[in-house]
Amino acid sequence: MTEPGEGQQRRGREATTTAILDAAEELFSERGYAAVSVREVAARAGVSHALVHRYIGSKAELFRAVLTQRENAILAAAPDNPDLLQSTSLMLRRGLEYGRSHIRLIVRSAMSDLPYDRTTGRFEATERLIALAERAAASAPPAERAEKDLDPRIAVACVVALFLGWGTTDSWLRPAAGLADMADAELLDGIERVILDILRVEVPGVEADPPV
Repeated sequence: MTEPGEGQQRRGREATTTAILDAAEELFSERGYAAVSVREVAARAGVSHALVHRYIGSKAELFRAVLTQRENAILAAAPDNPDLLQSTSLMLRRGLEYGRSHIRLIVRSAMSDLPYDRTTGRFEATERLIALAERAAASAPPAERAEKDLDPRIAVACVVALFLGWGTTDSWLRPAAGLADMADAELLDGIERVILDILRVEVPGVEADPPV
């Protein structure tokens, strides 16, 4: 039986954990992993240094928790969806609309030469798209597989690179490309169209027309 106040304590812990992760994401994406301390994260979250260690753990564990939280949110945009194009579209939109700091954090980590295995060690949204691309390719007729002989992992990697690039440099790219006056929705539609066209052209077994 739940003791009086236990549910309130749990909600309080969840809210505190969320505040810690949000503060950590802001700081890590602003300055990079090496330049941020757990004490600074605690100060921005308005909690004690000891509480961060108690609720989450070390700095490395905190960093992984931040990445995992946002990665899970992007992955959840297309839960169990077997269609590569639809899953890509849903995850792309979730990431670009709500996960900009997460994207900046990934790019900053890569540019700072933080080893991949020092992050989460895996990025499930990318793994999901690769699995769907490989499944589509395996289902294609032999002639189409021979024509589209690019490894599906490379196609997905290019899509992810484009996603990361837009997520971190759009404030520069928009004026550079003369797109500063374009509405956000129209721009996102265009980015999605280019990304899905890459998959249609390069991955066998993917339908030629956009999903309805």
